[in-house]
Amino acid sequence: MAGAWLVLKFGGTSVSGTQQWEVIAKLAGQRLDEGNRVVLVCSAVSGITDALQALADHAGDHDPAQVEAIRQRHQQLARDLEVDADDLIDQAVDRITQLLSRIASAPDDVDPDNDDKYSLITSLMSHGEWLSTRIGERYLARGMTVEWVDARAALVALPEPEINGRRSWLSARCSSEADRKLSEEWQTKPRLLITQGFLAAHPSGGTALLGRGGSDTSAALLAGRLGARHIEIWTDVPGLFSADPRVLPQARLLRNLSYSEALEMAASGAKVVHPRCIRAAADNGIPVQVRDLGRPEFPGTTIADNGITGAHSVEGIRAVCCQPSMAVLLLKNLDTREHVGFLAWVFAQISAEGLSVDQVATSETTTTVALNRISNQLDEKTLQKIAARLKRRCAVTVYPHCSGINLVGRGARVALKHIDPGSGFFATHPLLMLSQSANDLCISLLLQAGDASELLGVLHGALVENNPPAADDDGVFGPTWREIRD
Repeated sequence: MAGAWLVLKFGGTSVSGTQQWEVIAKLAGQRLDEGNRVVLVCSAVSGITDALQALADHAGDHDPAQVEAIRQRHQQLARDLEVDADDLIDQAVDRITQLLSRIASAPDDVDPDNDDKYSLITSLMSHGEWLSTRIGERYLARGMTVEWVDARAALVALPEPEINGRRSWLSARCSSEADRKLSEEWQTKPRLLITQGFLAAHPSGGTALLGRGGSDTSAALLAGRLGARHIEIWTDVPGLFSADPRVLPQARLLRNLSYSEALEMAASGAKVVHPRCIRAAADNGIPVQVRDLGRPEFPGTTIADNGITGAHSVEGIRAVCCQPSMAVLLLKNLDTREHVGFLAWVFAQISAEGLSVDQVATSETTTTVALNRISNQLDEKTLQKIAARLKRRCAVTVYPHCSGINLVGRGARVALKHIDPGSGFFATHPLLMLSQSANDLCISLLLQAGDASELLGVLHGALVENNPPAADDDGVFGPTWREIRD
């Protein structure tokens, strides 16, 4: 299809040096030569978002050397790319300094719908993507026609009255519905565009962030808005694996996945692609390709529901994922079931803080609730506040640092029979919760964070290494990470 939109996303490690930008330029040129219109969605340079977050957290007593380090990091990148970007860097640093002063003087408890502390923080955080894309634009312009476009002109966060102010600014949601006006407007521009990931316009003005991993989400949202042919997520790993390959080198590449399988993996702790990205792509039927910038010829992982022969016909566990940064609340009430509306009351206390429950399990006397600390932007202060609310009607035990191990694959409910009972793990490591998804795609085990790594290895060995579905003829499993690496 001549002139079809393609969206290519590049993460922080993929925009951090000359070698990476050379590959970006080559990929952009190839896609243009194929007759496509291309949108490059870029994250901040690796480490810059964390640096800006640290500055925001300590705005009143920050070390000016930290701001200078951000300047020097981008000056070095510009020198390496042989582009003049001093004006861009000076502008960003001046603005960062001004925002830090305003954040330091802003009260903590203010109306989140006005020009408050959260809007100042998000404006500060947006400068990483602004710098990487503006410097990248100047580099690419040396060899092709390219134009920078502001992502906030294309993506506007949806009003969510039930969500607290902090989350509406720091983890906003946007529509991915096709926008013909946007597509027609951008078609008047050069065929190669570059824009920021992670950002959207807040409905009350200013900048909203899409949460950590938001650049993936930005790519899928823009692809939906433009009606793109597919999305390419370029990262520093060859694709999605049956486990975290940094922890288990024997983890196997997953060549093909359905949206539902990939979504369960992403929601279960697989960090390569954000769940909101997969959900937005699935809503619009846009395939997602996960590729390795260091191995651009490697096919990686394709996520789609069409054209995957056999990938949905064989039951079996595809991946064993670790979901860190969970908080578990154990609620004990001797006659829970006799108290009409008890669970509704529990959920009301949690939702009052603008949080969503990740998992829940109930019995006659105990209710166990799990909260994802990352997606909920959940800090210690808020966790203790919720616990204090719940103590009005039940005894509460808080496990603030937990991990979930999630078994993802079709027919997940029968997976536990394959676990080697001789491992002895569960005899010495008690579980806090075990739950099963209604769609039979995931079984979740919650335990103390320090026990997660061992269980990950036990389950992967039993369910993937020793029991791959239908051998390898279903088109899902590829080589191990060790084989690819070596």
